[in-house]
Amino acid sequence: MITRRQTLQRLALGGAAVFVATIPGTRALAAPLPRRREINGLALNDPIVQTLRDGVRILKNRTAGQGPSWTDFSNIHGTAGGGFNKCPHGNWYFLPWHRAYLLSYERMIRSVTGNADFALPYWDWAANRTVPQAFRDATYNGQANPLYVATRSNAYSIPDAYSGPTVMSDIFSQTNFELFASSRPAGQTNLNTTWIKAPGTQGTLEATPHNNIHTHLGGYMPNGNSPMDPIFLMHHGNIDRIWWSWNCRGHANTTDPLWRDMPFTNNYYNPDGSWATYKPSDLLSISTLGYSYGLCLSRVQHWAIRDLADLRLAAIFRAGTAARADLAGAQLLRMQSRASGPALEAVGPAAPRSLRNTLSNLTVRPQALPQIRADQRTSQIVALIHNLTPPSDDVEVLVFAGTGELRPTGDPRDPSFVTSIGFFGAHAHGHDGISASVDLTEHLRRVGAANDQVHLRLVARPIGRNDAPVQETVARAQIEVVIV
Repeated sequence: MITRRQTLQRLALGGAAVFVATIPGTRALAAPLPRRREINGLALNDPIVQTLRDGVRILKNRTAGQGPSWTDFSNIHGTAGGGFNKCPHGNWYFLPWHRAYLLSYERMIRSVTGNADFALPYWDWAANRTVPQAFRDATYNGQANPLYVATRSNAYSIPDAYSGPTVMSDIFSQTNFELFASSRPAGQTNLNTTWIKAPGTQGTLEATPHNNIHTHLGGYMPNGNSPMDPIFLMHHGNIDRIWWSWNCRGHANTTDPLWRDMPFTNNYYNPDGSWATYKPSDLLSISTLGYSYGLCLSRVQHWAIRDLADLRLAAIFRAGTAARADLAGAQLLRMQSRASGPALEAVGPAAPRSLRNTLSNLTVRPQALPQIRADQRTSQIVALIHNLTPPSDDVEVLVFAGTGELRPTGDPRDPSFVTSIGFFGAHAHGHDGISASVDLTEHLRRVGAANDQVHLRLVARPIGRNDAPVQETVARAQIEVVIV
């Protein structure tokens, strides 16, 4: 037994090394964490890229009894018929669920390749718009490239409307978690796991870059079994990095127990093939999970000034619509809508009705809007768009806004363009379609106040060639604008 006196003597004699050797895990704690890097910054023969190829190849070639295969991993997310399985989309579990999902891939690839330093790369589609070469080439070193998928749109380039500077600035400057990360399911009151897949309201990160890049890449990517395409890991790796970076900028995740304590029970594989369970509260520190995106330069938290706004938004998302929420201290702008097209039908603000299926866009006018002051940001102006119902996922809805009359355009280069709402997995949400939130505050400040009214315009357009059924996408749309 080593006494206190002996300990002090050993330290005085430089004997501290004795203790380093006897503390379990010290070497692991001192080692740098595997760092996830941007795939375009890695050479094709980089050990990380080679390990990724090897890991995907091994998992694709696995047979029964060898452990979870590539298809087994994909089936956790969704099946070949296009439906989702265990994964949430369109609510506030979207980010943590997919963080754990990527983690299970990363740990499995480390295990099957023996490369303990491996970290999943990511594709920063805001900086590098084209499909990375490591995924674009059908062969590598004269052999089939397991990262290549022939049915993917390998020549596709991500447009500004999905990940341009304005889109990314709006995402990173958002201070409310439920506007940034998608909202809680409407009506959630407990931790019953059925809420994991219940619909909420999608924020810009999910509705715009996430959804649209999924649908436009083609092949597996528009469907529930999108993880069959290895580029899924690069796409969601960037989504995960954006969440990490958003936190590093001083923005706080929700502390609501309905989010933090929800168990994703047996939703993931461990490297030995057993099932793993995580809660969002287990997934908040990526260093604890064993990977890094680099140095986190945390900034001063500036979300606290929005405490009241956050509470009001939480009340809205809990109720499902602003009209059903307790909006004490907030203002709901009563919308009046009109069809813009050959068949015009007014939609009253009190009881909106479905528009004719010949409608191709929806123009909405609220009542008078208080003047937007550039020196005050204690309020937010948020549009809540409900019942977007695409006939398929191959549609997007462009959102235009201003404080004056909007030009009848569907061009995202127009100054009034705000964002594009995509429909990845919308077919899984049933006949009520999806809901999306659009923070108009910064956009309306950018375009300036022509008068005291906000004008909102939705224009649906197809990704494919068939234009006929697209009118249905916005025909049933209901729009609320709130000042919180």
